[in-house]
Amino acid sequence: MRPLIFAHRGASARHPENTLEAFRAAIRLGADGIELDVQLTRDREVVVIHDPWLERTTNGTGQVRNHSFAELRRLSAGSWLHPRFAPCKIPHLREVLALVRPTRLQVIVELKNFFVPQPELEERVVELLRSYEMEERAVISSFNFNSLLQVKKLAPAIRTALLYIGHLREPWAIAQQYQTEQLHVPKEEITPALINQSHRHGLEVIGWTINRSQAMLQLRKLGIDGIITNYPLRARKLFTSGPNAG
Repeated sequence: MRPLIFAHRGASARHPENTLEAFRAAIRLGADGIELDVQLTRDREVVVIHDPWLERTTNGTGQVRNHSFAELRRLSAGSWLHPRFAPCKIPHLREVLALVRPTRLQVIVELKNFFVPQPELEERVVELLRSYEMEERAVISSFNFNSLLQVKKLAPAIRTALLYIGHLREPWAIAQQYQTEQLHVPKEEITPALINQSHRHGLEVIGWTINRSQAMLQLRKLGIDGIITNYPLRARKLFTSGPNAG
């Protein structure tokens, strides 16, 4: 079986990341799923944006958590990439789930609660996944491992993923400690031994962020379960051609 293809913040190579436009493009380009980032607003709404600050991907300023949802909606989340994307807005998680629900796509929801505390973010995300009947098609990931335990207390059936950067010794053991079903591994840490040991412990391995064709093909040969990429179309073309396709 070929690796699953998750569009990183949507098809973010050519569309403004974490916007409905990027997620629609991922669907059109044949991704198996999307990866996105969530935070809470001042009024406790779940919005889809990566950075804790607004400056890089919007025309706003300050921290996301210090603005209401209505205030954030007045910002452009696409003009930074190209003027034609100026109408793009910061989406609410419910909008993304409504977009994805009629499709076959899976969703990786990364909780951005490692550097900036986000009390009740787990509860809000689980509530939305349940309301859109997306529990079986969602994976919740986070650099905050304790947050993953909280998700399991709230919703034992929802899959979670240990997301990390840098080197972890025996990450499969840490994943079991925090009751996760997946490892989300930075590309420089993926080795045949890591994949083999993770599979022996019943864990799926998803690599991030895999953009180069050579790396995609190499990871397919190693038997990785999925990749997170800015280029879902590139991955789909590579994975559906050649002797190892399927």
